[in-house]
Amino acid sequence: MTIFILLLSIILNIITIFAVIILFSRQNRLLTMDHSQKQVMKEMEDIFTAHIEELKEENEQFISKFKSVQIKQKKDGAIEKTTNNHQTIDKRTNEVNEVISNNYNRMYAAKSYQNTAGTNTNLIKNEQDVTNSETLIDKIISLQKTGLTNDEIAKKLNKGKTEIDLMVKFQQK
Repeated sequence: MTIFILLLSIILNIITIFAVIILFSRQNRLLTMDHSQKQVMKEMEDIFTAHIEELKEENEQFISKFKSVQIKQKKDGAIEKTTNNHQTIDKRTNEVNEVISNNYNRMYAAKSYQNTAGTNTNLIKNEQDVTNSETLIDKIISLQKTGLTNDEIAKKLNKGKTEIDLMVKFQQK
């Protein structure tokens, strides 16, 4: 009988040792997984920070270019206007418009993602856009008849160049 109890005690001790080993290995896996998740989160934060810094630099460049163009335009306004002045102003506005169009695309995408909430207001806006788009098409056609390019039409109507291009293509069909 004592031998049986002794064997039972040894078997139970072996089982408890295996259970401790299994629990220890699971705990170590959990700790390593936690550490790797913290590393991934830190890398993501670094990526977002770098992206935000890049956007900030681009915005600062845009503002400085825009201000320099405004200052140059004010200085040119005081001088007698000739064809040379008009050409330089057109070049400068084209530079600014290129920067604006790049940033406009990003802002337009951000606004479209932010405007996904509020379906009722979107329906009302869509109805207004349909009525406005009809008059917009008429404006585009009349401006084209005056000899303006799609870029110039987009600038006058404060719309995107691709939007104007698409409207012209759909109107032609």
